[in-house]
Amino acid sequence: MKRKDRRIDDGEFSALPFLAGCLIIAGLVHIATIFILPRLAQKDAFARISAIAAPHKVVILPDGAGGPFDDPALAQGVCRFDLSQGPVRLRATLPLDPLMLFSFHTRRGQIFYSMTDRSATRGKLDVLLLTREQLNAVEANDPEDELPQDLRIIAPTLDGFLLFRSLAEFPGEMAEAKARIAALTCGLDQDQRP
Repeated sequence: MKRKDRRIDDGEFSALPFLAGCLIIAGLVHIATIFILPRLAQKDAFARISAIAAPHKVVILPDGAGGPFDDPALAQGVCRFDLSQGPVRLRATLPLDPLMLFSFHTRRGQIFYSMTDRSATRGKLDVLLLTREQLNAVEANDPEDELPQDLRIIAPTLDGFLLFRSLAEFPGEMAEAKARIAALTCGLDQDQRP
């Protein structure tokens, strides 16, 4: 049996670079869209929080406010901050057992610091949130022979929000979990105001 030789035309391969180019461009557009859309969204987390919370006040979030990934065993609260008005101080006296979570977010929702209630010293939490310039001013006024008693966190943006979560191990403990969040104080630091 005689084998037929088949010749490959240039036309058969001319479509491959075109198709490869289309796939690469489509991939780049897809990736760019994923990164750009959160910046263009008008109803982002900060906008929704701004609608229900005044700056420097702790507000309990309604149940189910976080969407479909909300944990029904966690009470949640927020505090918006605006560092252009001065440093913000977060204070709390925390109970020993129930878990509390604290996360610090930029205006775009990116977490720049997080911690649990285990960061408290002797049940007391004292956090000072400030800019680099404000930190320099605070450190200039610190006594030389004493260590600071507060945790100082530099925020990458002037405004953002703090998210608080408190665990309710049983459904009947949800009111206690919300009370723990309501007991937090989040406001302008009176000692460091401009």
